[in-house]
Amino acid sequence: MKCKHRFETDFSDFKRRCVYCGQIFKDMDTYLYEVFNRMPVESVVDVGTGLKGVVGEYFWLNVKHVKRGWAVDIWKIKPSEFWKPINDDALRLEYYFKPKSVDVVQAFGFLEHLKKQDGYRFLQIAEKIARKGVILSAATVIHGPTRDYKVKIDGNTYHYYWSTWRWKEFEALGYQTNYQDMKKELTFSDEAIAWKTL
Repeated sequence: MKCKHRFETDFSDFKRRCVYCGQIFKDMDTYLYEVFNRMPVESVVDVGTGLKGVVGEYFWLNVKHVKRGWAVDIWKIKPSEFWKPINDDALRLEYYFKPKSVDVVQAFGFLEHLKKQDGYRFLQIAEKIARKGVILSAATVIHGPTRDYKVKIDGNTYHYYWSTWRWKEFEALGYQTNYQDMKKELTFSDEAIAWKTL
């Protein structure tokens, strides 16, 4: 009989483990931990924050104890006492940040809402302003029946799916990815996670 997994996060390594069978699942927090846990990080920019809030907030605030953080979104941003909001287009980040002025730039579930050429431009900008690393995720398929299904749900016109991404695209740009974990069914198959340390 196949296990009906119930995953709970193990904060010692940020992997999610099934309480019944021990199966591991690695989500975005897991990769943040694996890439940045041993690296000093004092500042983080989260792009595409939206109303769900900053991805990995517990890790950044309670494990890494970052000193400065920004939440960036062109639409709406979840209010926070810590994360300074920047309500603007992510392609204008250079207006707010000088080269190599922040430690980490992260953008989870964001690139698919840009046209491909703008996605590549964003990656260049992120690598320019980051000192230590860039980490992101991008949809490998449209997460729903149509490209505009999220727009119809929440009214956010920026939730349109303009592009999908493949692990090899990121690897060709020098990023490491979760592709091998995906092949082992330890992580998402519909979301490529990629990171580059600088």
